[in-house]
Amino acid sequence: MEILREIKDIRDALNNIDVSLQLLVSSNNGEHRTTGFVSKKVVAQRLNIPSVAVDKLIHQGLVSGGETGLVEGKHFCKLDPTEQNSTKFLFDIHAVINSAWNNFKNV
Repeated sequence: MEILREIKDIRDALNNIDVSLQLLVSSNNGEHRTTGFVSKKVVAQRLNIPSVAVDKLIHQGLVSGGETGLVEGKHFCKLDPTEQNSTKFLFDIHAVINSAWNNFKNV
């Protein structure tokens, strides 16, 4: 069991390093272009919120008409347009982190 916990810790560390590198590359080129997408789990870890809070942000984006929360096409995309399971969405970490400071204060 200890080795499984260590493998999970290593995986989490690598995910965070990947997110950090994406943010650095995007901020250094001045264009703020997405260099990659991440899973809902990685977004939740990076924002230090539970995964269910990401679902609440998606719902907030829907009910607000895109004014607040996470918006499809800006913060995330679906691999399949009919997919409703948010664990299968891909998130633009740069857009999410930028919006987090402005919109997600009451999550």
